[in-house]
Amino acid sequence: MTTRKESSKTVNRKMVIRALTDPKFRRELKADPGAALGKKKLTDVQLKEVQLVLAAVKGIDQQVANLADELLCANGGGGCSIG
Repeated sequence: MTTRKESSKTVNRKMVIRALTDPKFRRELKADPGAALGKKKLTDVQLKEVQLVLAAVKGIDQQVANLADELLCANGGGGCSIG
């Protein structure tokens, strides 16, 4: 058991990972951040952190989608030439 509180950076990293790997958690985080995090009410700072986490997750999703498109093109899997 740790006696020190986890840093905000560590908590946010864990939240990003969970939001990326747990679709239900991501939906809950978007709809009701407090409930998703097991808290009745979040501070303005905590709400801002949740928004930053959701923005990071969206950016990662976009990067993964772009990478998938590039891999399909590189392997001749089709889908490269639209139109």
